[in-house]
Amino acid sequence: MIGYNEPLSRPLNLKMERGQKIAFTGANGIGKSTLLKSILGLIPPIPGKVERGEYQHIGYFEQEVKQSNSNTCIEEIWNAFPGMNQAEVRAALAKCGLTTKHIESKITVLSGGEKAKVRLCKILNTETNILILDEPTNHLDVDAKEELKRALKAYRGSILMVSHEPDFYRDIATDVWNCEDWTTKVF
Repeated sequence: MIGYNEPLSRPLNLKMERGQKIAFTGANGIGKSTLLKSILGLIPPIPGKVERGEYQHIGYFEQEVKQSNSNTCIEEIWNAFPGMNQAEVRAALAKCGLTTKHIESKITVLSGGEKAKVRLCKILNTETNILILDEPTNHLDVDAKEELKRALKAYRGSILMVSHEPDFYRDIATDVWNCEDWTTKVF
């Protein structure tokens, strides 16, 4: 079960196969983000346990990040990928929908959507075999959502994502879990 002090769900048994892409849907406040945090080990499940296999390289996109960051977008990507040259960094950020003006700006002055694009750029350029995405389309414009959808469809690893947008996850997910009644729909 998941929750902080009080269970938000009935007991769950989630087994994920390589390449499976699961979307969790449902109303706000019913435990979708909490489930992801329990799977990641950021909060303990109550009661129960989470067992994860070996050789996992997880990329995690948190719904909201509260930390202040004084880096420019270029510095942020260079810090994460010191082997990239300037042209590669600029190309990666541009592919995520950031203009030259944004790329050279400090992250603190960016909008929520622009900050999300920088965070997505880091995740999409990291070698992972599992992506855990908590509402990755929040704050994104239509073009950025389409680019993200294209990248996730092409992604060969497994995905767990929370989303409120059927038009976004419908073409990506192999399974959709309705977290209001914890039922599954397989595509």
